[in-house]
Amino acid sequence: MKKINENTSTSANVLKAAIAAVFAVVLGIAINFLHTDEKDTTTSAFTANLETFKGHVTSSHWQWRVRQPTTMIMLIHYDKTGKETNRTPVRMNHNGWPTADLSNEGCEKIWTSLVGGPLRVDGFKVHANYYAELDDDEDNYWCRYGLSRGAYFDYFPASGFVTNLSD
Repeated sequence: MKKINENTSTSANVLKAAIAAVFAVVLGIAINFLHTDEKDTTTSAFTANLETFKGHVTSSHWQWRVRQPTTMIMLIHYDKTGKETNRTPVRMNHNGWPTADLSNEGCEKIWTSLVGGPLRVDGFKVHANYYAELDDDEDNYWCRYGLSRGAYFDYFPASGFVTNLSD
């Protein structure tokens, strides 16, 4: 009789293990199928500010071209309904692109002039860092704007080039 009970007990254990394995697989498939990614709202807001920055770099340049030679222009900011929200002076370089002092503070000034707001996105601080090649020349520097989590973009005042968002 002991052999029959041992076989039944072994069969029951194998059956229980198989049921647990099938349950785990079905649960894994259900979680994978039902899982929805949550968008990173901070990165989305930073991307929106990047697009604003790019657009205002271009519009500042064209405004400079109309009024050249000038070292400052007045950039008018509008909301989505077309209502004026802000006016900021923007310093322009000899090539007609927004510029400022060769420092981190200068890069901050470029951001606030073009975006029309402080260095904050979705409650997080945007870091503005000045980078230059070996010589301090207005044509050899760029500003990097980034979140502490890693997303950033670069702006090159000599050419007005703005990079895409990088991680």
